[in-house]
Amino acid sequence: MQSRKKILIISEAHLIKRFVEATVSRIKEETGARFDCFITTPTDEKTKQSLSAVFENVFANEYPRGIIRKLPKLRIIQSIYGLRRIARKLPHYDIAHIHYHHYYFACFTPIIRKKAKRLFLTFYGGDFHEISRLWHWCNQKSVNLVDGVFAENEIMLQDIANSYKICNQKKEIGSLIFLMDNFVSFEPFLKNNTNVSAKKFWNIEKGVIVCAYSGAIVMRHGVIIDSVNKVSSRLSNYKVIFPMTYGNGVEKTKALVKEKLKKSLFDSLVLEDFLDKEKLQALRLAADIFINIPSRDQLASSMLEHLAAGSVVITGKWLPYGRLIEKGSYFISMETPYDLPRVLSQILDNLEDHRSKSEVNREIILNMMSWDSIKKNWYKYYELDENYERF
Repeated sequence: MQSRKKILIISEAHLIKRFVEATVSRIKEETGARFDCFITTPTDEKTKQSLSAVFENVFANEYPRGIIRKLPKLRIIQSIYGLRRIARKLPHYDIAHIHYHHYYFACFTPIIRKKAKRLFLTFYGGDFHEISRLWHWCNQKSVNLVDGVFAENEIMLQDIANSYKICNQKKEIGSLIFLMDNFVSFEPFLKNNTNVSAKKFWNIEKGVIVCAYSGAIVMRHGVIIDSVNKVSSRLSNYKVIFPMTYGNGVEKTKALVKEKLKKSLFDSLVLEDFLDKEKLQALRLAADIFINIPSRDQLASSMLEHLAAGSVVITGKWLPYGRLIEKGSYFISMETPYDLPRVLSQILDNLEDHRSKSEVNREIILNMMSWDSIKKNWYKYYELDENYERF
């Protein structure tokens, strides 16, 4: 019988649940690989039990705790103590894989290095783009120890390689895309519904324009609202929707959006509560136009879902969507965010033509996000074999 890989996933519980768990489950099913997880922040028993359904062992940092949780500097010190304490007690692994690197992880990665034959690191965006020079210096300490560095798109990957001088080191570097459960169920939803039926699900009889996909500051809601206002005379038959259920700085952004919308002349709706799967999928399919012009983005699943749903997508040339262009996807890219009024006006003039051209995206995106496509790199870098003996 072939030996089964023993793999440790290191991250926060919510990141594992949202991004990693579905991929791990499928790899386990196909290869018999054994997975443990190391949760780097305190978590509740319910979450631990949920993770135990997928991971054989769930190791969770118990620190910071008590009054120290309210003291920033001491909180980090106690958290590092907990991380090092657990790291020393861990068994040995074929692979240890860190997902999202907080700068202070550099204080325990040397211990993990000794516990794993191969150590990998995946950057998510916030742990690379949104940090100080000091934190990059800390990241470099961990990067020097790992055998492979990964991200979800090639442009960010190249930025990482240049920043940490990975090109001068003998390391694996590549793209790893996560299997998203929402895409597994999205394909049958798209087959069984239409743009019209999706609008009925939302009780909307107008055209739909969806603006951004979160309440994060980087989404540029202010620019979007100002731009939409400039063509508001043409939007009497449109509902303009702002999903703001999550995101970094969401409360501040939500207040800004609500204030600006009070002075706007178009019909708008702000979504503040999380949507169940069916309602979210219906929103994607109901959208005639999707405006996505953040200052940065890896390759958000929301963007991909709108493409698959047939929305006419307006985005920016500064975003790392080269892979989509190579595959033949159709969307409108602007030079700057301030081109939005002109571009939106042009799309409204020829909406049906743009919607017709956008139909090509469904097959492209669903194929790209299928497990058969996604798993190739996971199997390559994890050195996995599907043909193990089940018993």
